[in-house]
Amino acid sequence: MTTIRNIFAAIDEFAPFSHQESWDNSGLLVGDPDAPVTKAVVTLDVTKAVVKEAKDEGAQLIVSHHPVLFHPAKTFLADSISYQLAAAGIGAICAHTSLDLAAEGVNHCLADRLGLTDQRPFVRENTRFYRKLVVFCPHEYTNRIHSAMKEAGAGTLGNYAGCAFVSPGEGRFLPLDEAKPFLGKPGEWEYAKEDRLEMICPPSKVEAVLGAMRKAHPYEEPAFDVFETTALADSDSLGLIGFLDSEQQPEEFAGYVGECLRCGGLRYVPGRRPVRRVAVLGGAGGDAVAKAAAVGADALVTGDVKHHQLLEAMEAGMTLVDAGHFSTEDVVVEPLCSRLAARFPQVAFHKSAVFGDPARYWTSSR
Repeated sequence: MTTIRNIFAAIDEFAPFSHQESWDNSGLLVGDPDAPVTKAVVTLDVTKAVVKEAKDEGAQLIVSHHPVLFHPAKTFLADSISYQLAAAGIGAICAHTSLDLAAEGVNHCLADRLGLTDQRPFVRENTRFYRKLVVFCPHEYTNRIHSAMKEAGAGTLGNYAGCAFVSPGEGRFLPLDEAKPFLGKPGEWEYAKEDRLEMICPPSKVEAVLGAMRKAHPYEEPAFDVFETTALADSDSLGLIGFLDSEQQPEEFAGYVGECLRCGGLRYVPGRRPVRRVAVLGGAGGDAVAKAAAVGADALVTGDVKHHQLLEAMEAGMTLVDAGHFSTEDVVVEPLCSRLAARFPQVAFHKSAVFGDPARYWTSSR
């Protein structure tokens, strides 16, 4: 049986909810984590129409990008979406900025849809420094403990796994009367041949690695240290930059974006050079114009661009394409749906058939 908790955990693996921006409200926002799920709707937003769709199809869960609850609610009335979800027994998992920042999240999907190659981060957020774990091991158990920590996620450095430093030494301890020591006897000093095992670990895996260490360690009370190291860090990318297969003129590129994203319409500022190197930032990313220009982007594709940001791009000579909030983020919904369906084949996931771009576009005939 698959539960809401299981699906939440799967999303948390590739788009950790702990990485969301401080102002955000991603997570399980409505529902019982232990409720079983056989059908789920995946959508960019939870609207009343989407709730009705889920009810009509007998779905127990909606997975959305935008939070169904964003600001603190002072009422919980029958007309509200949250009330309707709860009344129907439908849960809501919302992965907002956590999915924006994920390595295979919104911006990765947007870059893929535009066919960009050699994708790299260009706006880094949330730097997280690694930890160095130091464990004191009885010599004959060092390999076992090292292997357990490696399997739990410690010791990976670039293209190398299981990286560690081991130095021999002597451990000294006095088991007290209530102790049940692996070595020695209560009330008698013990002098043991031990190794100092050092491994690096990303902060998100520290608890899992320490748990694995404790299971592999024979001592009743393993001795260990945890240090923060500034020599190595992880960070999230709130935008990607990559390359088109061939150069396009600004007007041609704007049309290309519209076709790739199936936009109802878009706005753009034509730059002063052909477009090959493209930055993308799904949603509202107009404030990244200067950052995109600074890393040498010929164009930035985003949404919700303000007037002064259009002027900023014009002054920089960089093509700026405002393809809309919906079109630059909806690209993640189908891949997310497919990913969850592959992980939970016993659950029927499908993209909402009733939710689309709320904007309509009018073009003058003149």
